[in-house]
Amino acid sequence: MQKVFSYTFSQNIWRILPHPDPDINEWAIELRESSEKKVSFAIIDLSIPELRWQVTPEGADWWTSLTAFSNQHLFLHNYRYPDLPQPTDLLSVSSRDGNLLWALPNYVLVRTLEGKEVEVATQRGDKFQYAICDVDSAELSELSEDMKQISRQIILKQPVRYKEKDVYFERLSSFLSETVGISKPICIDYLDERPYMMFSYYIYEQEKIVQYLLIVTDKKEIVFQERLSEGRDGVGQSTMLLKNGVLVYLKNNNEFSSLTFSD
Repeated sequence: MQKVFSYTFSQNIWRILPHPDPDINEWAIELRESSEKKVSFAIIDLSIPELRWQVTPEGADWWTSLTAFSNQHLFLHNYRYPDLPQPTDLLSVSSRDGNLLWALPNYVLVRTLEGKEVEVATQRGDKFQYAICDVDSAELSELSEDMKQISRQIILKQPVRYKEKDVYFERLSSFLSETVGISKPICIDYLDERPYMMFSYYIYEQEKIVQYLLIVTDKKEIVFQERLSEGRDGVGQSTMLLKNGVLVYLKNNNEFSSLTFSD
């Protein structure tokens, strides 16, 4: 196992999406600066590895959110009416350089499809009308009856979160106690990729919540341990993802890091 790449942003990482192609090791990132109400998006390419770009695309504002990553496109939803928690417009941004490719007002993304197409929808009265959108031209065509969602080969693993009253929490807590000597974790996020077992756990230290990442083998050998954040006011969302033997995790809400598992 080795550390592949780490990059610290000046903004908080809000969301991460991997490219759905198992052979492409690109990760799309949504970033937010709360004090200035600014949003930006970035691509990290772990095959190089480097931060390819970070921009605020034309047409994006504080309410814009990352919704999908497919082919060479990032798909963003705009929220024209911030008081209503539903997207109103669809933007397509190039994953090559972050430039806005097109905007589709009054349409939202339903799903990505095989090839260079996505399914979109627009509201007509109290019903939705569905269509196929060409990702290069943004041209719309009728949705055929036999159109099916593609079967991706990507295997993206996300951790399961265990809290005190959950089944297996005590077993995982006891394992952590035996392995690294901690007691009374607040919650535990768990992933396995045998022979490795991955734990992101939260504990109290000096009345503040601290988060750690621990990776051990099934023989209880510690191969990696790192403090991910400290002085937290609460427990965050899941902060690690596993794709094709690469573990991506976040530190201090703004640092993107990755590990690869050697054979």
